[in-house]
Amino acid sequence: MASSTNYAMLPQTKKSLDHILGHYQRFTQDRETRKLRHKPMVVGVSGCQGSGKTTLCDTLVHLLRTESHGLNVVSFSLDDLYLTREEQAQLSARYPDNHLLQYRGQPGSHDLTLAQSTFDALLASGPESTVSIPIYDKSLHGGLGDRVPREDWKQVHGQIDIILFEGWSLGFKSIDLDQLQAMYQESDLLRRHSLHHLTITNDFLAKYEQQLYPKMDIFLHLAPTRLEQVYQWRLEQEHHMQQTRNVHGLADHAVRAFVDTYMPAYTLYLPRLNKVGFFGWEQQCRDYEGWTRADGGYSDNRTARHLRMVLDEGRRVVESQALQPGKVGGGHGPFSYGGSGSVTSYRYPWLFRRSTLVLTVCTLGYVGWVSYQRRQALSQGFMKLAHQFFQ
Repeated sequence: MASSTNYAMLPQTKKSLDHILGHYQRFTQDRETRKLRHKPMVVGVSGCQGSGKTTLCDTLVHLLRTESHGLNVVSFSLDDLYLTREEQAQLSARYPDNHLLQYRGQPGSHDLTLAQSTFDALLASGPESTVSIPIYDKSLHGGLGDRVPREDWKQVHGQIDIILFEGWSLGFKSIDLDQLQAMYQESDLLRRHSLHHLTITNDFLAKYEQQLYPKMDIFLHLAPTRLEQVYQWRLEQEHHMQQTRNVHGLADHAVRAFVDTYMPAYTLYLPRLNKVGFFGWEQQCRDYEGWTRADGGYSDNRTARHLRMVLDEGRRVVESQALQPGKVGGGHGPFSYGGSGSVTSYRYPWLFRRSTLVLTVCTLGYVGWVSYQRRQALSQGFMKLAHQFFQ
């Protein structure tokens, strides 16, 4: 994060805290009702580079652990799961012409096996458990980075209540080849790269969906008002690191070149996340998507499980939306979202509360019946008058 602002006082912290606590109460009640064993609630947190997601997560951990809440909370990042330096070098050598895979960051540069084992251990935690969470040091090997030795990993003790898992691309979902080709033809930015290279990272992304996304119970998204803000935020982040850690870091032009490699993913995948959220779906609804999860996971939608907060250049919240699950371009029903580039959210979530829905339907039916009876009475009155007039 580029500043030392106290995030405990910022709106994104308050909104995120309320979102988490509200759902955590219903999450635990849901598991008790269904007589399921204890399991931590997993909160996915997405935000582009420099948006403040790591600082937000650190602050949320502190607040949720305080005496007023007393929860055992752990936070870790997709960045903690990067391939080792040797493995990243092998990946780069396998795709020597693909600029997107020469350095860490893109889908394909993370150890998904390590991600799976880490999540499995955290989700199965008990009172006597100790779980090791990987740590990745980006300053090693002249800034190329590497995973630190296992004995230096973060240790988490006891039964976990909430897991915060954050990443810049969390919630991005692969698209089919026809859609990728169409977007490629329309974007000068995408055409800076080979279509084949974009297809490779798109295929890698599909594996993240399969292995990581079903673990998410609720979702937070820090979205920029304009994509160009990513450059500014990442520059501020770099300058702050250089000042506080007394390291050389990257020159400004190198930071811009670094951010350039992330722009294809933002162009391809961010619009969908903005439009229908993490639990929305396209042609086929995955088991973790939709109004009611087919995998048996947490599906309470009295308050939408996805909270989106839009940040201006100063990282101030200018808009927040609770996105109910919906389908991309799927008609005009309550589960459908148009195909335009605008952000659309379901405006009347109260209609989905069963009792309210029944009452609403009954009320509308009664009003309709009364209106019909009045129209019939008026019609009969006019008929009588007409009959008398023409006699």
